[in-house]
Amino acid sequence: MIFKDRIEAGKELAKRIKELNLKNPLVIALPRGGVPVGYEIAKELNAPLDILFVKKIPSPLNEEAAIGSVSESGLVFINQDAVSMLNQRGIPVDENYIQQKAIEKIQEMARKREKYGIEPIPIEDKDVIIVDDGIATGASMYLAANTVIREHPNSITIAAPVAPADESLKEMLNKISNNLVILHTPPMFMSVGQWYDDFHQLSDEEVMEYLKKARGLI
Repeated sequence: MIFKDRIEAGKELAKRIKELNLKNPLVIALPRGGVPVGYEIAKELNAPLDILFVKKIPSPLNEEAAIGSVSESGLVFINQDAVSMLNQRGIPVDENYIQQKAIEKIQEMARKREKYGIEPIPIEDKDVIIVDDGIATGASMYLAANTVIREHPNSITIAAPVAPADESLKEMLNKISNNLVILHTPPMFMSVGQWYDDFHQLSDEEVMEYLKKARGLI
């Protein structure tokens, strides 16, 4: 365990990000787990807090396993290695399957944003900090950064308290960002949750409370 909870992780991450001296910061958290981390950064920087939904596209074999991801704007990332492995096992994953699942997830994310009652904040010319409570494969963060870059930010900072000690992951995220801030990269990495004492799944109500508090910061 490295962190007591996401609040502690956010406070530690905020100190590192403050050192970057970003001029026009906007914090964008990946719900749900990234929201309390992002809140602490927004509070430290006196910056607005927004969210960006990214959902995994599930494997036809297992709903919990991802073969890719889709952002709420409709951008899709597919793990071709995962698709090839399924195809080799005689489980076809075609464009129709990917499109159907992507549409389902986009509709789900639209309903969630409406429930949270938060309109997207304009990104153009902002120094955007994309935050999650940890990075595992990097697929969600990579897709989030690709989504943000299309809105012409001034800069992109990818930030997380913990991620694997994986040079290929670091290289992938560095290519899509101006700054990569990760506090800990333990060599024996199984999951994000193992590095937190409290890693409970946040409820929608908790997320909405953080977003409400963030609106009072600026």
